[in-house]
Amino acid sequence: MWVAVFLLATTGCARSRVFGAGPELQGGPPPGPLAAGPPVRVTGQQSGSGRRVLAGACPAAARQFSCLMRRRIRAAQRYLARQPGRIGLVLHDRVAGATWRNAYARAAFPAASTMKLAMVTDLLVRARTGRITLSHGDRTLIRDVLHSSSDTAADRLWLAFEDGRFLRRIARFGMTACSFSAGSPYWGYMYCTPEDLGHLMNYVLGRLAGADRRYLVGQLRHVARNQRWGVWGAGPGWRPGNKDGWEYDNGIWVTNTVGFAGPMGRYTLAIMDKPAPSRFRLGTNTLTRISALLFPGHHVPQPTPVAGP
Repeated sequence: MWVAVFLLATTGCARSRVFGAGPELQGGPPPGPLAAGPPVRVTGQQSGSGRRVLAGACPAAARQFSCLMRRRIRAAQRYLARQPGRIGLVLHDRVAGATWRNAYARAAFPAASTMKLAMVTDLLVRARTGRITLSHGDRTLIRDVLHSSSDTAADRLWLAFEDGRFLRRIARFGMTACSFSAGSPYWGYMYCTPEDLGHLMNYVLGRLAGADRRYLVGQLRHVARNQRWGVWGAGPGWRPGNKDGWEYDNGIWVTNTVGFAGPMGRYTLAIMDKPAPSRFRLGTNTLTRISALLFPGHHVPQPTPVAGP
């Protein structure tokens, strides 16, 4: 499979062990609605604390989660059942230890740029243990990879530090089902599962060295506008962070997202979507709506894909 290189127009900046980084409700005003698709509305009544309470009996599925989260999961299940193509999803509560996987959670999808987070994590781990040395220039490339998902920066890091042993190294993060999809090892020619991405996010939040963890959390919470969709749809009150991935594959936009949301990074969420032939906006809208249903949050303005050289 040939993976085309695409750039997105950007504007602006962007316990297991749990982390904290300031007031949990820190953030700007809620973003505006998406240009495509109706806003997410969750029915129910207001509790005395002002929080939205979903109505109805507590669903039987996902019993390890709170009743409120089980209702949100049920709403997401209903939404997923109406979507075309295949969508794989893994939601994990790091405090309760609960995990919800849908039917495609262990199916292989094109990883696209989500694999850049695995590469950066690998580089930070190896640098921390003295196996490699990252220069100031290398760390600038890492920032570009995380902030705007720069393919150029990712390629330079891959050529400098990575090879076919990458699969063995990321298996230590729990990413055991990943594979290369071409003859030469390359971050852009890879498949993995939503469960792989979920394991990666939980490794970053629960096992990575403190300084490296704080760095990644800060970067993922302040991504450029071309990555403010998917898990980002949780809304600023949930303080989300994410790494998104997208590629144009034989007439189909593949869209993926992995990240965290909630007080002290409580929830991790990975979603991978390979829809029927469609536009980029449909994929980003779908992933954002799922996150908004689960947490629930707000839609965010969509970026516009622009083909790169």
